[in-house]
Amino acid sequence: MTSNALVAFEQQLKPLTQPLAEVLADRMPVERLTRTLIISCERNPKLLDCDRQSLINAAMSAAVLGLEVDGVTGQAHLIPFKGRCQLVVGYKGYNTMGARSGYTVTGACVREGDVFDYVLGSAPFLKHKPLANTGRITHAWAVASSRTLPPIISVLSIDEVMAIKAKSPGARMSDSPWNDAAIGFPAMAEKSAKRRLARSMPLNVYQYAARLEEAFEEQGRAGWIDPARGVQIEGELVDAVPSDTPTKEEILGTADVVAPREPDPSAQAVDNNPPRPAPAVAIQDQARKEARKGEASFLAWWKNVPNDQRPTAQLIGDELRTLMLEADEKAK
Repeated sequence: MTSNALVAFEQQLKPLTQPLAEVLADRMPVERLTRTLIISCERNPKLLDCDRQSLINAAMSAAVLGLEVDGVTGQAHLIPFKGRCQLVVGYKGYNTMGARSGYTVTGACVREGDVFDYVLGSAPFLKHKPLANTGRITHAWAVASSRTLPPIISVLSIDEVMAIKAKSPGARMSDSPWNDAAIGFPAMAEKSAKRRLARSMPLNVYQYAARLEEAFEEQGRAGWIDPARGVQIEGELVDAVPSDTPTKEEILGTADVVAPREPDPSAQAVDNNPPRPAPAVAIQDQARKEARKGEASFLAWWKNVPNDQRPTAQLIGDELRTLMLEADEKAK
């Protein structure tokens, strides 16, 4: 049964190849990312029991961040969470994202007896000299350094680290790294400090990862990253606006155009802008209209479709997929 489910998931990833490749750009071959997705599901078959849309969302989130999710490299992991698949960034993932933007991200835990001093503010400074002991952890720190900019420093006290652990859903699991005092806990404490760097770093992707992680680790809420609209968190107002990302039925070409969801009344109370149709639905509807007018009309319309909307447009169904590929070639 697991083998069949894995084969089915691998087949469902194929229509996502082009959208994932466009988001990944040159950071990673799309084949490498999809392979790490399959490896994650092989290592943890419970992922195949998760809502399939959440698996697709996690794949897109990993593509936005440009991180592998095989669980081996330590860049990112996929875990089952309340029946959904959740992307969790590893501490090495923060190192990778920082390096891509010209920052060297480092961090460690401070133990009793270590030499440790720091200053925050306009002239930040941090000095840590470990004394190779096994004393109680007192702080966790992280620094993002650049050749041209002052360092960015984050320091968490052990009380702050324990507060994060107390809120983390994963910490309640017996096999959570939070519960491994020798290796896992120090790594999670260090990662928490690295995540805090996002509050001062001018890196959108780093901030996306940090917000996604804060929602899960500190609020117990699922989330994912939309390449056009940023982080989408379960229960936040932004969820009242339908997402651009197509459903698995749309990706597989087995669904017709779906009517937009009714706007949340509470969202209208906060946002005075008039409700708008789901972008994925709007682009599908327009593509069908242009296709009915003939190939010439469709080609003229396709040339003006923004790049970030083309992946959605290309997934509207089997009857237009061939025509879109031809249009893409002629538009180049």
